[in-house]
Amino acid sequence: MNSRHTKKIIIALGLILLALTVMFGFRFFGTASDLVVSSPATPQKLAQEAMLETISDEETPLVSADMIEENIEGVIVEDIETVQIIAVETPVNEDTEINEPEPQEPPQPEEPTEPEEPTEPEEPVVKTSTAIRLLERANALLNEFYACATTEEKRTLLGISNSNFSNDSFRAKLLSDIGGTWELLEEEIVDATQYQQDKTLFVQVFMSDLSSDFVPVIYSTQNSDLTGRNQWATNLVYNDETELWTEYTQKHPYNDSRVSFGMTTLHNNEDGWEELKETMETSPVWQEVIVPDSTEIVDP
Repeated sequence: MNSRHTKKIIIALGLILLALTVMFGFRFFGTASDLVVSSPATPQKLAQEAMLETISDEETPLVSADMIEENIEGVIVEDIETVQIIAVETPVNEDTEINEPEPQEPPQPEEPTEPEEPTEPEEPVVKTSTAIRLLERANALLNEFYACATTEEKRTLLGISNSNFSNDSFRAKLLSDIGGTWELLEEEIVDATQYQQDKTLFVQVFMSDLSSDFVPVIYSTQNSDLTGRNQWATNLVYNDETELWTEYTQKHPYNDSRVSFGMTTLHNNEDGWEELKETMETSPVWQEVIVPDSTEIVDP
């Protein structure tokens, strides 16, 4: 083989190599233009990213089935660089009936109410009785008497010149203090009795029990002062515990009249008043005098 023939073969091989070089060069530069690198990365990272599928829809990214966890409100997608939480809308069953809230009427403003006119309080009716007044006077007098240190002080208190500290002296002192006449028993009380109607009765006091510890007992007679008959005979005795008058209704054995009770049975009788109160509560001949509720006993 001559040198001329050898040169031809070398030139032909160079042309073939040049053609191949040009062809592969166009392919390489054509595909390289489609690859965009936004940031420097290692060749290993670029190789991994090239294997990932390019997602054009960023709002609804595609994920594989093994990356979805059912029955939860969110889906967790793990990427090599970031962790994204994608909200999953809970499907609504069309057959499920949705109860819409009923429209409510706006609250109506309350109508202003007129203020009530203040009512003046009624004045209470003060109940009183001649029995209570005389009992208070008698107890006050006894307290003063037992507080005296000497006999002379006791005489001065009762207005006597001797040492007759008896029932008569106390009654005389009390009668003098109220003007010399016993007070009338209220007509309402007399009218409510069984057998004392139409009588004019006066309220008196008797010192029962022992003289060392007198206990005043209120009763009534037809005597206006210390004169007259039957000063100690009565058919009405006031019970300070029940605050009621009690009527003695024992019938006379020979006629239809009523027998009087003698207050002298309480004279110098220790615990005489307590015993009488027990008798009044148990004996049928003693009846409480009940005034109707509609009748008020007021201080005249």
